[in-house]
Order: sequence, then structure tokens, then C-alpha cells
Amino acid sequence: MAKDKKDIPMWALTGHKKPVSRRDFLSAGIIPFAANMFVPNWVSLMFGNKAHAADCPTPESLIPFVTVNLSGGAAMAANYVPMNAKRERLATYNKLGLGNNQVPIERAFGNAPFAGDGISKFLTGIKARATATTMAKTAFIGFCVDSQNDTNQNKFDVSGAITKAGLVGANLPNMGNRGTRTGMNQSAGFAAPPAPLVVRNYTSLLTSIGYSASLNTALNNSQKNSLVKLMSNLTESQTRKIASIDGGQTVKTVLDCAGIKNVDVMAQGASTVDPRSNTQFANVWGVNNNTANTNRELLFGAMVYNTLLGQAGSSNIELGGYDYHDGTRTSGDNRDLDAGNEVGRILESANVLQKPIMVLVVSDGSVYSDASDNRAAGWAGDRGHGVAYLFYYDPKGRPATSDFQVGQFNDNQASDPTFFAGSNPEAIAAAVFANWCQANKRMDLFDRVGGRILDTSQLSQVIKVA
Repeated sequence: MAKDKKDIPMWALTGHKKPVSRRDFLSAGIIPFAANMFVPNWVSLMFGNKAHAADCPTPESLIPFVTVNLSGGAAMAANYVPMNAKRERLATYNKLGLGNNQVPIERAFGNAPFAGDGISKFLTGIKARATATTMAKTAFIGFCVDSQNDTNQNKFDVSGAITKAGLVGANLPNMGNRGTRTGMNQSAGFAAPPAPLVVRNYTSLLTSIGYSASLNTALNNSQKNSLVKLMSNLTESQTRKIASIDGGQTVKTVLDCAGIKNVDVMAQGASTVDPRSNTQFANVWGVNNNTANTNRELLFGAMVYNTLLGQAGSSNIELGGYDYHDGTRTSGDNRDLDAGNEVGRILESANVLQKPIMVLVVSDGSVYSDASDNRAAGWAGDRGHGVAYLFYYDPKGRPATSDFQVGQFNDNQASDPTFFAGSNPEAIAAAVFANWCQANKRMDLFDRVGGRILDTSQLSQVIKVA
């Protein structure tokens, strides 16, 4: 008796041989999916986490991490006030838009110097969104570093290192809101991340938790159907053959884990990823059930919510409009205030959920003012000498730090290149990762992931978390 057509495998119906090789899976679109698509957390298998091939890995219990990228070259050295090697003021800040050396200093987050009297709009924004209690439990470290202006080639991203260390989400992977390899307009540091889930609005975040939706942008409908049938009909011998090809076992395990986990999440409903399910959290972001799915604060709030709860890996949040050297301070002040608002919301979110968090703020290059004693001198052009910020909130109390700054500025009002990381964003990324590992009391993770990128002497100079 002839077989019923519905019992004939898809590969036979389409005139192909049984797929068992890398080329066969490439033609079905499976390998690109496994290598580049965003299925829930199990992309971490690509990095050899502790799980056995037949098991879905359990995320490590590690401090959540969010990066905020201010794309365009923000005046970060005019909000935080960089100090010299002795942690004293520079002779002048007249090229940094802070006038003469009488710029008022406001000590925040313990002892970190910011431009006071409302000059630092970044600090003003944080204080508008984070309570005094939250700020009292937050530490700060400034990283003095040169970076290239107006480019995505600065290697500030640490999401790859953090994913390799084991910070993976229970239901969602690492996320970003820009369609790049890192999810933001910065390049990967010393460890390349898995391809992030790029979410441009809340709807795309919701659809990402569905099994077929996770494949949405990688496969066409025919490939999706073929994939599901293929994976459900694999024999034990075929599974062994898949495991023998490069990345084969990852394909099988990623798809199995993704399919099972996402069905569970979908059954629970959208409330599992919706920041509005927590009223206090929603109030921090100013969102409610009537908020449009395209609303920026709903998107960022959802990314932060899922990262803090461990449902997602690290998040990279992109803010644009920071190439603001238009001869005034108006545009820059408005953008800096907006950035401060977002960081303040992130810190306050951690306080609401009583979760620790690290927040890295970076930019590509910086700006300068024409030499002037005027503290409101307009921004005249690009300047690569800047600062990266690291905030560390702990609900138990402000984390102890040995210093508020890594590296220093010199009398040229620039990041000092004599410090080994002063002109090296990738070394700064490694320094940030080292502080994150120290905060987790897991320096073994730096040894495993970072390798020899920083030696013992260099680590001692950049680790400021006690």
C-alpha cells in the first residue's frame, strides 16, 4: 500500500535527500538561525555553559547589567568632573564647558564629583527620577578614556563577556534596541556577544517569546514548517549525526529548549514580561495599560524589568541625538537631562524590585567648547576625550568602593594616555567587566572569560569595587 502523502517527510516531498550535513541544514535556514537568531537564553550554549548537551542550562545568579549608549558623543566630562592622578581638580576646565577652576562641585553617590548648582543636567535628571534612598544605595565609578567620534567602532560593549560568564535570561536572551551585533551603536569588547534580541517596541518584545515568532525574521514560512517537522522527526542516529557537525548539538539543544520554554511562557500570558504588571514599577516609567506599544518608556521599562527579574540577559539601551555641538548648550543640556532621567529610572526600578544592578553609560567621543571662563559656553565640535560612567546599586546599601575614578585627566583637559587604558575603550570594557566580577565575588569568571586581557597589575589599578 502506498504511503499517505501526509506521512512522507518534507525533505522527500520537496525532492531533497534526508538532511544530515551542515550544508543540508544551511539550505533549510537552520544553521543561520542557531548562529544569529535570538531564541530564549539558550544561545548561551554557544559559549559552553555548564549544562550538558541534553539539558537546558540554568542561568547563573549574577548581578543584572544594563548599558546605556549615548550615541553621537555626549559631554560626559562636563557632567561628571574628571580629576587628575591625585584626585584633585585640573588647573582649568575651560575647554570642557565648565569655565575656570571655580566650577562648583557636588559630591554624589558617596564622593563622586559632578558639576553642581544644576550645571550637570545628567545629575539633575537622575535626581528627578531616583529617590534619595536609591541614590544613597548607589556607588559610582568614572572611567577616563579617549574614544573615536561619531562611530560604532569603539569596543565598549561588555554583553558578550557577561553572557559568557553565565548571565543569561530564563526566557529571553540579551537585548538591545538597535539592529547591530551588540544591539547598540558600539562594538563588542574582548568577547563577542550572541546576536541580541533587537526590540524596537513593546510588541516586538511580546512576539519574541513565541516559538514560531522567535524564528520570524530568520526563516520564511516554508522553512519554518520544514524546521518544525524536521526537528520533531529526528531519529537518535540523526541526532548523533547533527552533533557531529560544527555547532550541530547547539542547533538541536537550542531549538528543543526554545520550543519547550517558550510554550510555557506563552501559556502564562504576556504578564510575565509586562512591566505594567507591577504598579510601582510602572509608575517609575510613567506607563499604564493605555500606553501605546510604541512608547519608548514602555519599551525601555520592559527591557529593564525583564533584565532585573532574570527573565532576560543583559540589556543595551540606545539613546540618539548626542552629536549636539551646535554652538549652544541648549540641545546638549536637553539631551543630557533625558539621559539622566533614563538612568534614574533604571536605578529606581532596581530599588522597587529590590534587585542589585550595574549600569554602564558610554558614548562615542565627546565635545569641546572654545576656551572660555563661561560655564555655559556652547559646544563647538567633537573631541575624543571623555568619560564612561558605571553605577552600582545594591538594595542592602551603597557598595563600598576604593575610588571614584579609573585613570585620570591631565592638564590638557584630556584623558591621560600614560594610563594603560586611557585611550583604549576595549581595556575599559575589560575594567568594567572586572568590577562586575568583583561585585559578584566571582573573579574566577574574569579568569575564565577575560583571560589575559588585563594582567594582575592592571587589574589592581582598575578594580574599585571592594
